[in-house]
Amino acid sequence: MTDREFDYVIVGGGTAGCVLASRLSADPSVSVLVLEAGPDYRGLPIRIPAAVKALYRAGTYHWGFQSRPEAGAAGRAMPYKLGRILGGSSSINGMVWVRGNPADFDGWAAAGCTGWSWAEVEPVYRRIEAFEDPADRAMGHSGPIGITRGDTSVAPLNRAFMESAAQAGHRINPNHNGPDQLGFCAMHRNTRGGVRSDVYEGYLKPARTRANLTIRTGVQVERILVENGRATGVAFGGAGGSQEVRARREVLLCAGGLVSPQLLELSGIGDPQRLAGLGVDVIRALPGVGANLHTHPTVKLVHACTQPVSIYPWTRFPGTQIAGLTWLLRRSGPAASNHMEVGAFLKSRPECDRPDMQLTLVPIAQGGTYGAASGHGFEVYIELIGVRSRGEVHAASNNPRRPPEFTFNFLQDERDMAVMRRGTQVIRELVAQPGFAPYCGEELVPGAGVVAPEDVDAWLRGTVAVTHHIVGACRMGSADDPMAVVAPDLRVFGVEGLRVVDASIMPTVTSGNTHAPVIMIAERAADMIQGR
Repeated sequence: MTDREFDYVIVGGGTAGCVLASRLSADPSVSVLVLEAGPDYRGLPIRIPAAVKALYRAGTYHWGFQSRPEAGAAGRAMPYKLGRILGGSSSINGMVWVRGNPADFDGWAAAGCTGWSWAEVEPVYRRIEAFEDPADRAMGHSGPIGITRGDTSVAPLNRAFMESAAQAGHRINPNHNGPDQLGFCAMHRNTRGGVRSDVYEGYLKPARTRANLTIRTGVQVERILVENGRATGVAFGGAGGSQEVRARREVLLCAGGLVSPQLLELSGIGDPQRLAGLGVDVIRALPGVGANLHTHPTVKLVHACTQPVSIYPWTRFPGTQIAGLTWLLRRSGPAASNHMEVGAFLKSRPECDRPDMQLTLVPIAQGGTYGAASGHGFEVYIELIGVRSRGEVHAASNNPRRPPEFTFNFLQDERDMAVMRRGTQVIRELVAQPGFAPYCGEELVPGAGVVAPEDVDAWLRGTVAVTHHIVGACRMGSADDPMAVVAPDLRVFGVEGLRVVDASIMPTVTSGNTHAPVIMIAERAADMIQGR
């Protein structure tokens, strides 16, 4: 083995890449290389759960991508912060742990993705998880990712949320990651002992001492090398200039929902017409590359809080310093939570086969998704987890350092608007219950005057935002599906030695946050690569 040749070359040291690096390098007979554009950094802002807002505001460890103007969202461009750090988005996300609905995976299998049914992926989730409650039989308890259940009874606003849900006639669900996702619930987060539990800590860190694992950060992959229909390596650039590295067995593309399709196109894999426009020779015609892009749109309703029970004091001096010191000394207190501890998975219509909207309470009133707070308040987010609208992402030019161009086509499907309207109504009914009466003040956003259907619609389109759950642009499917990019074993159709292993392979986005499903996808991929 040389530093120019490895058995496996992993493009992207993010969520999926770290899992693959750990699992594949466990075999001492193979060599593994991880190439990551971002830095190797593990500072306190990553480890402290409540510091997620500061991480997002700083933007240091993100790709600062932005969509094209969205016609269905009042012509606004949407920012998307994809992880650019060893550990990827797992190291900077909101730590909400949602497996997805069993019907999501059964739907994949029914559409031709054999091997991805709920019965087949549920044991993989158990292998990943280390849930804090040993009595809960729905979860795993000895895996590399620690899972904590949110507080539903101590924090006043969390308690009000759950009490009001029961008063409004909603189901109270003991575990949204169990066989039935429906209802109001304590949200799960991937923390362990008050510290973020991510793929770096759980998977990559224990593997870094292995002699057969090489990690290079600060390098950007430019294209996949393909010879005679087989991926043989990658070209990348960094401080040392342009270089190439060879893969004896496979190239594993784990660059994320936007960059993986971009790199396929830059490597000559995609729609021939589009590749011609880029000046890239066609290696393999796959018209589905870049299509089917989607994520969960979100909006939030914001209320003032009439009692000093929000987390606002902990976001200001001296509360910030006290919370930080408490965390440093005991790994507890306000800094040990992501403060997304209660939520719900609901159906907008009774006939839905699974929840199509997700609610999350945040016990503070912020400006923007991760903005600064102003006084005591609380927010309830609606995420459209049953999204129907579809967009696309493509390489903007043959320069790999130019960001991809993408659009979600948010709220272009009228069914999406109907769910968002219903979500707004559900939240307003919820905060009108007796449980919220001691705390619920003025509706600040959208405001009590926004009631008429046309006003609600204008507000939804004017404020809808992106979640960091982008999927679909290298979607998995059967060989007779003309728009599928990868087979159920995640091999790129028509190119030997190349797999895509990240959120972009999802045919449809799962019902909830996508961090847990991406880890599951990478675990499944490792099994397939190793012949299990």
